[in-house]
Amino acid sequence: MTGPESEGQVREIENMIRRIRDVISARVMLGNDGKISEVHVLASGSRGAKQLVRDVESALMTQGHPIDHKKISIAQISQEDEEGALDRLQLAGLTTTISGRSFESRVRLQLRGATFEGTATAPATSNGRLRSLAEATLRAAGQCLPPAVQMHLEGCGLTTIGHRQAASVVVTELDSNGERSLLGSCLVRQDELDAIVRATLDAINRRIALFQAHLTV
Repeated sequence: MTGPESEGQVREIENMIRRIRDVISARVMLGNDGKISEVHVLASGSRGAKQLVRDVESALMTQGHPIDHKKISIAQISQEDEEGALDRLQLAGLTTTISGRSFESRVRLQLRGATFEGTATAPATSNGRLRSLAEATLRAAGQCLPPAVQMHLEGCGLTTIGHRQAASVVVTELDSNGERSLLGSCLVRQDELDAIVRATLDAINRRIALFQAHLTV
């Protein structure tokens, strides 16, 4: 094999790398020739980076994609970072306003002491309110993304599991390599609107951590 034949195959390769022990997330970049040009990995700090590079290199070799180990970058975070992580967006506050038939949401997020704010307006329907909160969350989070990366809301809603209500959000991430779907969920503890924001963060926070780690290593 000379290189991934499709975007779907790239996603399969990323999923294979994620199955390597201690790997949290992975991103495969293609060159103009269609071959793998870069591999970026976010991993826990329980094993050495050199061992992780060898594992990734071996995994790619078995799939017919030999790659120079210098093209594999490893970003590691500590267990403390994984649990409540410095590189994960935290909800700092949200406000909502109803004006006639419009529902406006304002969401404030925090990351490493910095605050990011996003707003969105939607019809004041049950689903419109949920979408407004999710959109506002993505707009705030978008300020932490590289310029070439975009995140778009595909859908959101509430569901009942057993005797508990939960919020679910699906986000599509777009970049130069195509798109990937991200799913987040959160049990409704305070109210539905709070849960939608937290479900949105659940969908995107591992990706945010990956991008932030690459910016700082």
